[in-house]
Amino acid sequence: MEKNSIKKREIEIDKRLIDSRNYYIWGTGVRAKQINEYFANHLKRIKLIGYIDNDSSKWEGEFYGKKIYSPEVLKENKESYIIIANMFSDEITNQIIKSYPWYRDRIADTLFFERQQVISRYKDCKENEIQDIVNYLVDHPLQVFNYPFVEKYDNEDFDIKYDKEKKLFYTLYYNKKMYFSRSFHDEEKVREYYKSICLEQDFHSPHKYLTDIFEVPNNAVVVDAGVAEGNFALSIVECAKKIYLFEPDKEWVEALKYTFEPYNEKVVIVNKSLSNYIDDNTTTIDETLNGSSVDFIKMDIEGEEYYAIQGAIKSIEISEDVKCVVCTYHQEFAYSKIKTLLEDLYFKIETSTGYMWYPENFNVMRAPVLRRGVIRAEKKRL
Repeated sequence: MEKNSIKKREIEIDKRLIDSRNYYIWGTGVRAKQINEYFANHLKRIKLIGYIDNDSSKWEGEFYGKKIYSPEVLKENKESYIIIANMFSDEITNQIIKSYPWYRDRIADTLFFERQQVISRYKDCKENEIQDIVNYLVDHPLQVFNYPFVEKYDNEDFDIKYDKEKKLFYTLYYNKKMYFSRSFHDEEKVREYYKSICLEQDFHSPHKYLTDIFEVPNNAVVVDAGVAEGNFALSIVECAKKIYLFEPDKEWVEALKYTFEPYNEKVVIVNKSLSNYIDDNTTTIDETLNGSSVDFIKMDIEGEEYYAIQGAIKSIEISEDVKCVVCTYHQEFAYSKIKTLLEDLYFKIETSTGYMWYPENFNVMRAPVLRRGVIRAEKKRL
């Protein structure tokens, strides 16, 4: 892209980002302090009236040079917008909607400033896939997937059912009962979680495991690492010869036992984490397979993927043809490390289309980074 084209595009984006609305920030605690310290430049771009806090001892005081108001100010000013800067954002949202219902559609998304950071970071990027995300974010809140396909799920009426005997929620996935863990106490939480599954595996998603070309072969021995509700294994259970399910969460294991009860003869549930070492709670693919071959490995294990591949090298080496689909978005530099490791093991690499944004709440000083979703890899014996 020419320098002049980049500059024109930056100017166009900046014009679209001009915000003439008035804002309150709700909260004067840690989160509000972080906004002032780490998002100072972006804070200057909005018309901030002041701060709102439930603590009456703070009213009429100041926070970073702006007045602190009682929530009752929203009765006087009905035309502004609210940015919630509080760890209890759901509770605050409910309070606003209940007491000041005219503000229902005037609550900014909780990642308001992170969205601004992503746009600033990538607006002059030459890569078309990233330009598409920036253009989308100008008019939409920051999400894990920043693409138009997410919108088709906004009003989707997912069919969630409750098993009174097992006392667990479930839905039909590939026409099979898929149970949710006991930690899901109400239907709405199940619905939101199931929506995230559908988003991940949408045809256009950067997180999609399989494609029309990249599939699990018939009669395959499969390793599914990071199973949770088991959607991946359930989608291919009919064609698999044997599936090893690795899931460290005991509550998910309970649900998995019910989900895969009809397939007990071919499904093995391993209630351990997966890595490149062995202890009471952790194992390796090599240890579990114990000299047996594997045909397909899927890994989605919260950043431990690189090490889990190291713990599968013997199994990979003795296998004739192996396919892997490995998540690469949990850590910023995971993609390059995992790609190199798999290439060193003679895999042919394919990257999923697009990018994801993955929240890292532990380090607010780090600007948000877009990441590749998954690597699909195939190794064939010569």
